[in-house]
Amino acid sequence: MITEINEPIKVGAIFGDNKKKLKPVWFVWSGRKYDVKEVTYIWTERVGKAGIHHFSVADGAHLFDISYNTDTLTWMLHSVETEG
Repeated sequence: MITEINEPIKVGAIFGDNKKKLKPVWFVWSGRKYDVKEVTYIWTERVGKAGIHHFSVADGAHLFDISYNTDTLTWMLHSVETEG
């Protein structure tokens, strides 16, 4: 089941060796910290002057759709998918 969230989140992320690859490693949503165990898909879109980097990430129990906005420097949690 997919639940739409669309809320800002705090994210711990690192840049890859070439300084262009952004990788989320954990995020905090509703006061709970989620460790990213796997990045399953990455895509980028343009919205006006902003680049929006989307990440489909898993914590071992859930699949989350999160994004980073290069204009506002903010992270968003768009949805969470759970079994059921």
